Amino acid sequence: MRDSANGEGQERLLADIRSLCAIQRPSASAGEREAAEWVASRLREMGFEAAVEEFRFCPAYWTAWGIHVSSAALAGIASLLSRRLAGPAAVISSLLAISFWGDLTTGFHWLRNLLPAESGYNVLGRLPNPNAKRVLVVSAHHDAPHSGAVFHPGLARWLRPRSGPAREQPAILQLPFAAILTVTAASLLRAGGLPPLFWRGPLRLAVLLNGVTAALLADIGRSPVSPGANDNASGVAAVLALAEEFKRRPPPNLEVWFLSAGCEEAIMGGMLAFGRRHFPELATRRPFFLNFEVLGSGRVSYMDGEGFLKLYPYHREAVELAAEVASERGFEEVTSHTIRFGTDALVPTRRGFPAITVDSTSESGWISNYHWPTDTPENIDVSSVQRAVAFARRMVELLDERAASS
Repeated sequence: MRDSANGEGQERLLADIRSLCAIQRPSASAGEREAAEWVASRLREMGFEAAVEEFRFCPAYWTAWGIHVSSAALAGIASLLSRRLAGPAAVISSLLAISFWGDLTTGFHWLRNLLPAESGYNVLGRLPNPNAKRVLVVSAHHDAPHSGAVFHPGLARWLRPRSGPAREQPAILQLPFAAILTVTAASLLRAGGLPPLFWRGPLRLAVLLNGVTAALLADIGRSPVSPGANDNASGVAAVLALAEEFKRRPPPNLEVWFLSAGCEEAIMGGMLAFGRRHFPELATRRPFFLNFEVLGSGRVSYMDGEGFLKLYPYHREAVELAAEVASERGFEEVTSHTIRFGTDALVPTRRGFPAITVDSTSESGWISNYHWPTDTPENIDVSSVQRAVAFARRMVELLDERAASS
């Protein structure tokens, strides 16, 4: 009987993944809206009142980041050409560094807010509970990423540690950020009249690195959109699976919100919009965020922190809850790791809310078919998605038990 139920569960998960992958859904596009309407219709089939919430955001992160690094490269060239230009170059590159920091940490968007915004779409379904002690937000994103040469699977294989899966991935975006800072520092040295020995080499290297980064970002913008099966139709399928379960058997002490976010691939645009609209209400209701990301890689895991530049450790409550479940029988495969990129859990984490991302990795410790045209339903490990749902379900059970006694 259990095998039959497992088979039916996997079929439902795979059907949802295939339905989403049939839609080309880049961030803030007609496809993202179609995907949002599809998710809303699935929730309504289960009996939820699901709302599609529109917001505005610039989806072209490759353009925003590309302007940062290419402008820094030009500032560096100006500094190399003329000591008189070195002072203004230092000022410009320092402002670019601050703006880049804000974009990469989701704290503010100085430059991106000057670029054209498009309509993005979140979906929110609620399971009301007048007796709830706290609110659980179960989330995933339904938009799909652009591919690009920088995401080539061969590069991932080359970068991975030879000693086995890494506990923490390298913070790759620290390199272009450091290159912008180097333009600032070297230009100040140049403006101060120091000999070329102190500034010429670093400045040339920074200009080169910023230029290469700009070219790679431009390539992302012109590359096709991935089908997004693992990233992140698998996560949306998991949200829908839990929605179906909790509709039948609601957690007695929790009010559960089911969020399918848009514009995550634009760097958390949908979750930022959700926060602007709903964080004030949630702030007094002890929220807990359970986020799903790339569940079909094979080995279920959870994150304990993330961040492109600065590492933001997750709230202690969230990490300890996941660790306790991972120590239980049946979840021996589940491990924790830290990513130096970003997921939708970053936004509530920065606000101080308990949040955690459940994900998966391949045997090598990397994400299967990450941002690549081969990220198709045929390459999904559906049993991995199902095990992630089971792990999350157990987390919710413990969270509910603890809410009862709080």
